[in-house]
Amino acid sequence: SASSSPTRLEHAANTHAHDGRAMSRRRSSRRRGALSRGHVLAVVLGAFALGGVLFACGSDDAPPACEGAACVDGAADATPADGGADGRVDGDGPADAADAGDAADATSACPGPAGTLDPSFGDGGMVWLKYPAGDARGVVVQADGKIVVVGRTAPAGEHFAIVRLMPDGTLDSTFGTNGLVEKRVGTVTHLLAAVALQPDGRIVAAGQVRSTGQPATIAVLRYLADGGADPTFGDAGVVLTSYAGRDAYGRSVALEPTGKIIVAGFSEDAVSPNGSADYEVVRYTADGSMDATFGTGGRVTIDVHGTSDTPGVIALAPGGKIALAGRSKETASLTGRHDVSAVRLDSAGDLDPSFADAGKFVSSFGAPGTQRVSGLAIDGTGRLILGGSYFSGAGTDDFGVFRLTASGVLDLGLADAGLVTTDFSERADTAAGVLLQQDDKIIAFGTSGIGAQSDTYGIAISRYLPNGALDTNFGTGGTVLTPPPANSQTVANAASVDSCGLIVVGGWTYDLGAVARGAMGIARYRR
Repeated sequence: SASSSPTRLEHAANTHAHDGRAMSRRRSSRRRGALSRGHVLAVVLGAFALGGVLFACGSDDAPPACEGAACVDGAADATPADGGADGRVDGDGPADAADAGDAADATSACPGPAGTLDPSFGDGGMVWLKYPAGDARGVVVQADGKIVVVGRTAPAGEHFAIVRLMPDGTLDSTFGTNGLVEKRVGTVTHLLAAVALQPDGRIVAAGQVRSTGQPATIAVLRYLADGGADPTFGDAGVVLTSYAGRDAYGRSVALEPTGKIIVAGFSEDAVSPNGSADYEVVRYTADGSMDATFGTGGRVTIDVHGTSDTPGVIALAPGGKIALAGRSKETASLTGRHDVSAVRLDSAGDLDPSFADAGKFVSSFGAPGTQRVSGLAIDGTGRLILGGSYFSGAGTDDFGVFRLTASGVLDLGLADAGLVTTDFSERADTAAGVLLQQDDKIIAFGTSGIGAQSDTYGIAISRYLPNGALDTNFGTGGTVLTPPPANSQTVANAASVDSCGLIVVGGWTYDLGAVARGAMGIARYRR
């Protein structure tokens, strides 16, 4: 392995970020009908999941950050939250006098509307980590409010990268080397695409690595809470899983209550990849060994459409079941259409016959264009929420949020027929994933083009009520579009919701100037 010292922590110099306002462009929410040729999928979120521990913002065990300026003031009230400490919204579901009293605290302590950048984080709500070729692909918030970001850097060749920030956006000096851990196990490409936290604070990250002349390999890393490699996991904290003659990519990770680790993604022919990709699911025991009780030697390969199935986003479903989703190409043609697809497995790795069509769901949602799915979650009733992009065949891509019942049937209670789309601007809009709030509101996050320039992109976020209508209490009419720093573009790849409901978005910013360079970007928005 190799390590290098990080460059300095630098903040955004964007005037739009400084005043905490998120720029709003033309936007609308459109509802369309859908045609289904099967049915679909899905993590169980009843409260916010932080390192395997569930918190409601008003629970007695909620972290101290919930009493800071970013959430509520923590002062004693005439109507203390039932079941929680004074000054907190109890989050028990039903509205009551305690909620009303404490909500007033939250409002007075959080000036500005929901969806605006949090000025208590970084510089006006944003932080840029200008490591060489920095790229953030996964983010999760610890119970203490610290933020773990994974991706890659390239100080001298690509490295896996794990960064930890303090709740205010400064680097955590107690983690790795001034907040950064870099790891190199191959000779060419390295990328961590997803991260999860164990209850004991250990960090599990998944992605892929490639060495010269070799196919890409799924990589799983586990680190201790201080940034040291976990010697009890694999080979000095690293496990590599290869597929003969195929490039394999880890795209998501989930932790079972038993301590087992599930990684999902896809593999494709290393020589002729077009139309050859299949979903891959791998389950490991707590020490990094392949779990022989799952699939074939710990692996399951799934071919949905007979051509190309990517990226393989995973979530844990009730009853120990496992779901993953993405898009499936209808034909091997380079211009072939992609449909929304999803699969559910039982705990042994077999297709679940009670789900959709023999365990598989595929639908074009009634459109001739290409559809994409990049994220999924399950609400408190077991409904499945998928986030990505929707293309009707005309114009450009829009955010697409799809919802199905627990059995994989399109949920007609979301918009018109299980689909709601949102158009941020005249440019393409692509959602990278979805999050669920404790009240079942849906957050979609991703990237949208800004203005007429083809190379200008910013962070896009939309929030929906459970029925699919845009939440007008969020941003401008339910949407937020945050421009990048001057002369650059920003892409949002991942997001997490902390225990107070603040939205943390991670991605990268590319400098379009004479000396092009990338930077990890992290932004935090008010709830």
